[in-house]
Formats: sequence, structure tokens, C-alpha cells
Amino acid sequence: MHIVLEGGFPPSTAGNPRPFGMPPFAPVLQDGDVAELLSFVRASWGNRAAPVSALDVARARTGRE
Repeated sequence: MHIVLEGGFPPSTAGNPRPFGMPPFAPVLQDGDVAELLSFVRASWGNRAAPVSALDVARARTGRE
């Protein structure tokens, strides 16, 4: 959830001084959109994790998980 909201960037190395990363989506996606995306990923490719709710995302945005 944090990676989708805040983005993620690997560290720079001598061999890869500007690694690709994932931009933050918190500014452009609503809580429900993030919840649907994460629920889809968590239920795909043989995964059986519980769905994520918009309330879960709202709590993560405010740090009240």
C-alpha cells in the first residue's frame, strides 16, 4: 500500500546510477481506486490475500494503520 501511495525507488549504484522506480500515485488515485488495484493484485497469480478496503487506504494515508 505504501509503495503504491508513496512510490518506490531503489538505491543508486555505480553500475546503475539512475535506477528506474515507481512514482507515487497518492496525488492521482482516490482511496477506492487504490483499494481496487491492490485487491486485484492480492487476488491474482495464485494469491489468496484478503481484499483491501478504501478505509484501509485512508488509514494508510494518514498513518493510522
